[in-house]
Amino acid sequence: MPTRLRKPSLAKRLAITGALLAVQVYLFYSALGGNFGIDGQALMQQRLIELNAEETEIDAGIARFRERISLLDPNRLDPDLLTERARALLEMTNPADIIIPLGNN
Repeated sequence: MPTRLRKPSLAKRLAITGALLAVQVYLFYSALGGNFGIDGQALMQQRLIELNAEETEIDAGIARFRERISLLDPNRLDPDLLTERARALLEMTNPADIIIPLGNN
C-alpha cells in the first residue's frame, strides 16, 4: 500500500522560518539590552560601585556616632562635653566666656 507524502506549502515554510527568526531576534535583543544582558550587567556594575561608595560613607558616619556615644559613657564622661551640653540646655554662659553675636547689626 503506497503512501504519498506531501511537501509543506511555501507559505507554511515561510511562516515557520519567520517565527524562528523572530524568536532569535528576541533572544539576541535580550542578550544585549535586557535586564540581565550585557548592557544590564554594565548598569549593575555601576550601581554596585555607587552602593559601595554609599556603604563607605555610612560606615564612616556610624563610626563618628559610635565615638560620640562613647564620650557620653558615664564611666569616662568628658568634662568639656558635659559643660558644653549643660550650657546649651540651660542657655547659660560663664562670665569668662567671650560672646560673639551673629546676625544682622
